[in-house]
Amino acid sequence: AAAEESAEERPASKSKSKSRSASEASAAPSKASSEASEQPKKKEKKDKKEKKDKKARSSSREESPPAKEKSASRNASEASEKRASAKQAKSKKDKKDKGKKDEDEAEDEDASRSADEASGDKAEEDEEEEEAAAEQPPTRVQGEVAAPKPGQQRAWESAIRWREDGRSFKIGMLGVSMDDAEAGMWASWFGDYMKPYAGDDWGQGFLAQEVDFSKNYLTSIGVRRVLNALWQAHVEVRVLKMHHNKLELSNEVAGLIATGCLREVHLSHNLLDANSGAELVLAAASAWTEDFGYLYPRADEEGTDAEPLWLRLEMNCIDCPIFERRLKAGFARLKRQSKLVCHVDGTKGCSPHACAASSSPPIVHLPYLHTQRKDTAGIAVEPTV
Repeated sequence: AAAEESAEERPASKSKSKSRSASEASAAPSKASSEASEQPKKKEKKDKKEKKDKKARSSSREESPPAKEKSASRNASEASEKRASAKQAKSKKDKKDKGKKDEDEAEDEDASRSADEASGDKAEEDEEEEEAAAEQPPTRVQGEVAAPKPGQQRAWESAIRWREDGRSFKIGMLGVSMDDAEAGMWASWFGDYMKPYAGDDWGQGFLAQEVDFSKNYLTSIGVRRVLNALWQAHVEVRVLKMHHNKLELSNEVAGLIATGCLREVHLSHNLLDANSGAELVLAAASAWTEDFGYLYPRADEEGTDAEPLWLRLEMNCIDCPIFERRLKAGFARLKRQSKLVCHVDGTKGCSPHACAASSSPPIVHLPYLHTQRKDTAGIAVEPTV
Protein backbone atom coordinates (compact mmCIF):
# COMPACT_ATOMS: atom_id res chain seq x y z
CA ALA A 1 0.00 0.00 0.00
CA ALA A 2 2.85 2.41 0.88
CA ALA A 3 4.54 1.64 -2.34
CA GLU A 4 1.41 2.33 -4.28
CA GLU A 5 0.87 5.62 -2.48
CA SER A 6 4.37 6.64 -3.27
CA ALA A 7 3.93 5.71 -6.85
CA GLU A 8 0.79 7.72 -7.10
CA GLU A 9 2.42 10.75 -5.51
CA ARG A 10 5.36 10.82 -7.81
CA PRO A 11 3.27 11.33 -11.00
CA ALA A 12 1.39 14.07 -9.24
CA SER A 13 4.59 15.73 -8.18
CA LYS A 14 6.01 15.41 -11.56
CA SER A 15 2.87 16.92 -13.03
CA LYS A 16 3.20 19.91 -10.75
CA SER A 17 6.81 20.36 -11.63
CA LYS A 18 6.05 20.34 -15.28
CA SER A 19 3.25 22.84 -14.79
CA ARG A 20 5.61 25.18 -12.88
CA SER A 21 8.26 24.90 -15.54
CA ALA A 22 5.78 25.68 -18.21
CA SER A 23 4.55 28.66 -16.27
CA GLU A 24 8.05 29.90 -15.79
CA ALA A 25 8.85 29.38 -19.40
CA SER A 26 5.81 31.41 -20.44
CA ALA A 27 6.77 34.12 -17.92
CA ALA A 28 10.36 34.36 -19.12
CA PRO A 29 9.50 35.77 -22.54
CA SER A 30 7.26 38.27 -20.86
CA LYS A 31 10.03 39.34 -18.49
CA ALA A 32 12.55 39.50 -21.27
CA SER A 33 10.15 41.58 -23.29
CA SER A 34 9.63 43.91 -20.33
CA GLU A 35 13.33 44.28 -19.77
CA ALA A 36 13.88 44.89 -23.42
CA SER A 37 11.28 47.63 -23.40
CA GLU A 38 12.88 49.27 -20.31
CA GLN A 39 16.42 49.31 -21.68
CA PRO A 40 15.80 52.14 -24.18
CA LYS A 41 14.30 54.20 -21.37
CA LYS A 42 17.29 53.58 -19.13
CA LYS A 43 19.64 54.37 -21.93
CA GLU A 44 17.74 57.52 -22.74
CA LYS A 45 17.78 58.49 -19.09
CA LYS A 46 21.47 57.73 -18.91
CA ASP A 47 22.10 59.75 -22.03
CA LYS A 48 20.17 62.66 -20.61
CA LYS A 49 22.12 62.43 -17.40
CA GLU A 50 25.41 62.34 -19.27
CA LYS A 51 24.34 65.29 -21.38
CA LYS A 52 23.33 67.16 -18.26
CA ASP A 53 26.64 66.34 -16.56
CA LYS A 54 28.50 67.30 -19.71
CA LYS A 55 26.57 70.53 -19.89
CA ALA A 56 27.30 71.18 -16.21
CA ARG A 57 31.00 70.54 -16.78
CA SER A 58 30.95 72.77 -19.82
CA SER A 59 29.20 75.46 -17.87
CA SER A 60 31.75 75.06 -15.10
CA ARG A 61 34.57 75.38 -17.56
CA GLU A 62 32.98 78.50 -19.08
CA GLU A 63 32.58 80.10 -15.64
CA SER A 64 36.18 79.25 -14.52
CA PRO A 65 38.12 82.05 -16.33
CA PRO A 66 36.10 84.87 -14.75
CA ALA A 67 36.63 83.25 -11.37
CA LYS A 68 40.35 83.11 -12.05
CA GLU A 69 40.27 86.70 -13.21
CA LYS A 70 38.41 87.66 -10.09
CA SER A 71 40.91 85.82 -7.94
CA ALA A 72 43.84 87.40 -9.77
CA SER A 73 42.22 90.80 -9.43
CA ARG A 74 41.72 90.23 -5.73
CA ASN A 75 45.36 89.17 -5.33
CA ALA A 76 46.54 92.21 -7.26
CA SER A 77 44.37 94.44 -5.12
CA GLU A 78 45.77 92.91 -1.95
CA ALA A 79 49.33 93.31 -3.25
CA SER A 80 48.61 96.90 -4.17
CA GLU A 81 47.21 97.56 -0.70
CA LYS A 82 50.28 95.98 0.85
CA ARG A 83 52.57 98.10 -1.30
CA ALA A 84 50.59 101.22 -0.42
CA SER A 85 50.70 100.32 3.26
CA ALA A 86 54.45 99.67 3.10
CA LYS A 87 54.98 102.91 1.21
CA GLN A 88 52.94 104.80 3.76
CA ALA A 89 54.86 103.22 6.63
CA LYS A 90 58.17 104.04 4.93
CA SER A 91 56.99 107.60 4.35
CA LYS A 92 56.10 107.96 8.02
CA LYS A 93 59.48 106.50 9.05
CA ASP A 94 61.32 108.84 6.66
CA LYS A 95 59.41 111.82 8.03
CA LYS A 96 60.20 110.73 11.56
CA ASP A 97 63.88 110.21 10.76
CA LYS A 98 64.01 113.54 8.94
CA GLY A 99 62.35 115.27 11.86
CA LYS A 100 64.82 113.71 14.26
CA LYS A 101 67.70 114.66 11.99
CA ASP A 102 66.40 118.23 11.77
CA GLU A 103 66.11 118.35 15.56
CA ASP A 104 69.67 117.04 15.96
CA GLU A 105 70.96 119.57 13.44
CA ALA A 106 69.05 122.33 15.21
CA GLU A 107 70.51 121.24 18.56
CA ASP A 108 74.02 121.11 17.08
CA GLU A 109 73.53 124.53 15.55
CA ASP A 110 72.27 125.94 18.87
CA ALA A 111 75.19 124.36 20.71
CA SER A 112 77.65 125.74 18.17
CA ARG A 113 76.05 129.19 18.34
CA SER A 114 76.16 129.10 22.14
CA ALA A 115 79.82 128.04 22.08
CA ASP A 116 80.66 130.83 19.62
CA GLU A 117 78.80 133.38 21.75
CA ALA A 118 80.52 132.14 24.91
CA SER A 119 83.90 132.27 23.17
CA GLY A 120 83.19 135.78 21.91
CA ASP A 121 82.07 136.91 25.36
CA LYS A 122 85.18 135.41 26.94
CA ALA A 123 87.43 137.12 24.40
CA GLU A 124 85.72 140.45 25.10
CA GLU A 125 86.07 139.93 28.85
CA ASP A 126 89.76 139.09 28.52
CA GLU A 127 90.32 142.14 26.35
CA GLU A 128 88.51 144.37 28.85
CA GLU A 129 90.58 142.92 31.71
CA GLU A 130 93.81 143.59 29.83
CA GLU A 131 92.78 147.18 29.02
CA ALA A 132 91.80 147.83 32.65
CA ALA A 133 95.06 146.33 33.90
CA ALA A 134 97.06 148.60 31.59
CA GLU A 135 95.43 151.69 33.13
CA GLN A 136 95.82 150.86 36.81
CA PRO A 137 98.01 148.87 39.21
CA PRO A 138 97.45 145.11 39.31
CA THR A 139 94.39 143.89 41.22
CA ARG A 140 93.54 140.46 42.52
CA VAL A 141 91.90 138.16 39.97
CA GLN A 142 88.26 137.70 40.86
CA GLY A 143 86.35 134.42 40.73
CA GLU A 144 86.59 131.00 42.27
CA VAL A 145 89.92 129.21 42.34
CA ALA A 146 90.35 125.45 42.59
CA ALA A 147 91.75 124.09 45.83
CA PRO A 148 95.46 123.12 45.92
CA LYS A 149 96.45 119.47 45.71
CA PRO A 150 97.38 117.59 48.91
CA GLY A 151 100.82 118.62 50.10
CA GLN A 152 100.97 121.55 47.69
CA GLN A 153 100.49 124.17 50.38
CA ARG A 154 103.41 122.78 52.37
CA ALA A 155 105.61 122.95 49.27
CA TRP A 156 104.57 126.56 48.63
CA GLU A 157 105.24 127.52 52.20
CA SER A 158 108.68 125.93 52.12
CA ALA A 159 109.46 127.96 48.97
CA ILE A 160 109.27 131.19 50.98
CA ARG A 161 112.55 131.79 52.77
CA TRP A 162 112.34 134.47 55.43
CA ARG A 163 115.29 136.53 56.68
CA GLU A 164 116.07 137.27 60.30
CA ASP A 165 114.61 140.75 60.14
CA GLY A 166 111.14 139.23 59.82
CA ARG A 167 110.27 141.62 57.00
CA SER A 168 112.09 140.44 53.91
CA PHE A 169 112.08 137.09 52.15
CA LYS A 170 112.64 135.30 48.85
CA ILE A 171 110.14 133.25 46.87
CA GLY A 172 111.64 130.36 44.91
CA MET A 173 109.11 128.70 42.54
CA LEU A 174 111.58 127.89 39.77
CA GLY A 175 110.76 124.90 37.57
CA VAL A 176 107.68 123.62 39.39
CA SER A 177 105.63 123.15 36.17
CA MET A 178 103.19 125.86 37.22
CA ASP A 179 100.57 126.95 34.68
CA ASP A 180 98.05 129.79 34.80
CA ALA A 181 95.46 127.79 36.73
CA GLU A 182 97.93 126.77 39.41
CA ALA A 183 99.17 130.36 39.56
CA GLY A 184 95.61 131.33 40.51
CA MET A 185 95.61 128.73 43.30
CA TRP A 186 98.98 129.98 44.53
CA ALA A 187 97.77 133.59 44.51
CA SER A 188 94.72 132.71 46.58
CA TRP A 189 96.83 130.73 49.02
CA PHE A 190 99.48 133.47 49.31
CA GLY A 191 96.86 136.08 50.17
CA ASP A 192 95.63 133.94 53.06
CA TYR A 193 99.23 133.12 54.08
CA MET A 194 100.19 136.82 54.37
CA LYS A 195 97.00 138.09 56.04
CA PRO A 196 98.28 137.76 59.62
CA TYR A 197 101.37 139.82 58.75
CA ALA A 198 100.15 142.38 56.18
CA GLY A 199 100.45 146.02 57.19
CA ASP A 200 97.99 148.82 56.59
CA ASP A 201 100.13 150.58 53.99
CA TRP A 202 103.25 150.21 51.89
CA GLY A 203 105.42 151.69 54.57
CA GLN A 204 104.58 148.78 56.84
CA GLY A 205 104.66 146.18 54.09
CA PHE A 206 107.20 143.51 53.21
CA LEU A 207 110.19 143.25 50.93
CA ALA A 208 110.64 140.39 48.47
CA GLN A 209 114.31 140.51 47.59
CA GLU A 210 113.68 137.98 44.83
CA VAL A 211 110.52 136.49 43.28
CA ASP A 212 111.47 133.61 41.00
CA PHE A 213 108.75 131.91 38.91
CA SER A 214 111.03 131.09 35.98
CA LYS A 215 110.98 127.88 33.91
CA ASN A 216 107.24 127.30 34.19
CA TYR A 217 104.26 127.60 31.81
CA LEU A 218 102.94 131.02 32.73
CA THR A 219 101.32 133.35 30.20
CA SER A 220 100.42 136.96 30.93
CA ILE A 221 97.37 135.66 32.83
CA GLY A 222 99.46 133.62 35.26
CA VAL A 223 101.99 136.42 35.73
CA ARG A 224 99.15 138.84 36.45
CA ARG A 225 97.78 136.52 39.14
CA VAL A 226 101.16 136.25 40.86
CA LEU A 227 101.77 140.00 40.78
CA ASN A 228 98.22 140.70 41.98
CA ALA A 229 98.84 138.53 45.05
CA LEU A 230 102.08 140.35 45.84
CA TRP A 231 100.46 143.75 45.39
CA GLN A 232 97.50 142.93 47.63
CA ALA A 233 99.84 141.64 50.36
CA HIS A 234 101.87 144.90 50.26
CA VAL A 235 105.00 143.12 49.08
CA GLU A 236 107.63 145.27 47.35
CA VAL A 237 109.70 143.32 44.81
CA ARG A 238 113.39 143.98 44.09
CA VAL A 239 114.24 141.22 41.59
CA LEU A 240 111.58 139.61 39.39
CA LYS A 241 112.44 136.44 37.46
CA MET A 242 109.90 135.20 34.90
CA HIS A 243 112.24 133.91 32.21
CA HIS A 244 111.55 130.65 30.32
CA ASN A 245 107.76 130.98 30.41
CA LYS A 246 105.09 131.80 27.80
CA LEU A 247 104.66 135.48 28.56
CA GLU A 248 103.28 137.26 25.49
CA LEU A 249 102.10 140.59 26.97
CA SER A 250 104.08 142.98 29.16
CA ASN A 251 101.50 145.37 30.61
CA GLU A 252 101.42 143.76 34.09
CA VAL A 253 105.19 143.80 34.47
CA ALA A 254 105.31 147.32 33.01
CA GLY A 255 102.89 148.44 35.71
CA LEU A 256 105.18 147.03 38.38
CA ILE A 257 108.23 148.72 36.80
CA ALA A 258 106.37 152.05 36.88
CA THR A 259 106.26 151.88 40.70
CA GLY A 260 110.07 152.15 40.77
CA CYS A 261 110.62 149.26 43.18
CA LEU A 262 112.32 146.84 40.77
CA ARG A 263 116.09 146.57 40.32
CA GLU A 264 116.18 143.60 37.96
CA VAL A 265 113.61 142.11 35.60
CA HIS A 266 114.41 138.80 33.88
CA LEU A 267 112.02 138.07 30.99
CA SER A 268 114.21 136.23 28.50
CA HIS A 269 112.98 133.13 26.63
CA ASN A 270 109.37 134.25 26.41
CA LEU A 271 107.08 135.36 23.56
CA LEU A 272 107.31 139.16 23.81
CA ASP A 273 107.34 141.20 20.59
CA ALA A 274 108.84 144.59 19.76
CA ASN A 275 105.87 146.56 21.10
CA SER A 276 105.90 144.72 24.43
CA GLY A 277 109.66 145.18 24.79
CA ALA A 278 109.39 148.91 24.07
CA GLU A 279 106.55 149.20 26.59
CA LEU A 280 108.78 147.82 29.34
CA VAL A 281 111.67 150.19 28.59
CA LEU A 282 109.40 153.23 28.36
CA ALA A 283 107.69 152.25 31.63
CA ALA A 284 111.08 152.62 33.34
CA ALA A 285 111.78 155.88 31.51
CA SER A 286 108.45 157.39 32.59
CA ALA A 287 108.44 156.14 36.23
CA TRP A 288 108.13 159.32 38.31
CA THR A 289 106.88 160.58 41.69
CA GLU A 290 106.53 164.07 43.13
CA ASP A 291 108.88 163.27 46.00
CA PHE A 292 111.72 161.71 44.00
CA GLY A 293 111.17 162.74 40.39
CA TYR A 294 112.25 160.15 37.85
CA LEU A 295 112.91 156.80 39.50
CA TYR A 296 115.38 155.33 36.99
CA PRO A 297 118.34 155.26 37.03
CA ARG A 298 117.88 154.66 40.74
CA ALA A 299 120.34 155.69 43.41
CA ASP A 300 121.92 152.78 45.24
CA GLU A 301 121.49 152.22 48.96
CA GLU A 302 124.47 154.45 49.80
CA GLY A 303 123.12 157.19 47.53
CA THR A 304 126.39 157.47 45.66
CA ASP A 305 125.82 155.73 42.29
CA ALA A 306 122.77 155.50 40.09
CA GLU A 307 121.73 152.04 38.96
CA PRO A 308 119.96 151.46 35.64
CA LEU A 309 117.15 148.93 35.51
CA TRP A 310 118.60 145.57 34.50
CA LEU A 311 116.11 144.31 31.89
CA ARG A 312 116.75 141.03 30.08
CA LEU A 313 114.68 140.54 26.93
CA GLU A 314 116.83 138.23 24.81
CA MET A 315 115.36 135.14 23.14
CA ASN A 316 111.92 136.63 22.64
CA CYS A 317 110.23 137.64 19.39
CA ILE A 318 111.51 141.20 19.23
CA ASP A 319 112.18 142.73 15.84
CA CYS A 320 114.99 145.14 16.80
CA PRO A 321 114.43 147.76 14.04
CA ILE A 322 110.77 148.07 15.04
CA PHE A 323 111.76 148.07 18.70
CA GLU A 324 114.21 150.92 18.11
CA ARG A 325 111.61 153.04 16.28
CA ARG A 326 109.10 152.57 19.12
CA LEU A 327 111.69 153.64 21.67
CA LYS A 328 112.68 156.77 19.75
CA ALA A 329 109.07 157.91 19.35
CA GLY A 330 108.12 157.19 22.97
CA PHE A 331 111.26 158.66 24.49
CA ALA A 332 110.91 161.84 22.43
CA ARG A 333 107.51 162.46 23.99
CA LEU A 334 109.02 162.26 27.49
CA LYS A 335 111.60 164.99 26.68
CA ARG A 336 114.16 163.50 29.07
CA GLN A 337 117.83 164.37 28.68
CA SER A 338 119.19 161.08 30.03
CA LYS A 339 120.49 158.27 27.93
CA LEU A 340 117.74 155.71 27.49
CA VAL A 341 119.52 152.35 27.09
CA CYS A 342 122.92 150.72 27.26
CA HIS A 343 123.28 147.61 25.17
CA VAL A 344 125.21 145.01 27.20
CA ASP A 345 127.11 142.40 25.19
CA GLY A 346 129.46 141.13 27.91
CA THR A 347 132.51 143.06 26.70
CA LYS A 348 132.10 146.43 28.48
CA GLY A 349 131.96 145.29 32.09
CA CYS A 350 128.42 146.47 32.79
CA SER A 351 126.53 144.74 35.60
CA PRO A 352 123.11 145.00 37.26
CA HIS A 353 124.58 147.43 39.76
CA ALA A 354 126.60 149.78 37.57
CA CYS A 355 127.24 150.85 33.99
CA ALA A 356 130.89 150.66 32.95
CA ALA A 357 130.30 151.90 29.42
CA SER A 358 129.17 155.42 30.26
CA SER A 359 129.93 158.02 32.89
CA SER A 360 126.30 159.05 32.77
CA PRO A 361 124.30 155.95 33.63
CA PRO A 362 121.45 155.08 31.30
CA ILE A 363 117.89 154.41 32.36
CA VAL A 364 117.90 150.75 31.30
CA HIS A 365 120.52 148.07 30.73
CA LEU A 366 119.54 145.68 27.89
CA PRO A 367 121.79 142.59 27.91
CA TYR A 368 122.11 140.58 24.68
CA LEU A 369 119.01 142.06 23.06
CA HIS A 370 120.25 141.19 19.57
CA THR A 371 119.87 137.47 20.39
CA GLN A 372 116.26 136.69 19.51
CA ARG A 373 114.32 133.63 18.40
CA LYS A 374 114.96 132.36 14.86
CA ASP A 375 111.33 132.86 13.83
CA THR A 376 111.48 136.59 14.66
CA ALA A 377 110.86 138.81 11.65
CA GLY A 378 113.55 141.33 10.73
CA ILE A 379 117.23 141.49 11.63
CA ALA A 380 118.21 142.06 15.25
CA VAL A 381 120.48 145.07 15.62
CA GLU A 382 121.79 147.05 18.56
CA PRO A 383 119.47 149.94 19.45
CA THR A 384 121.14 153.31 19.02
CA VAL A 385 118.82 155.30 21.27
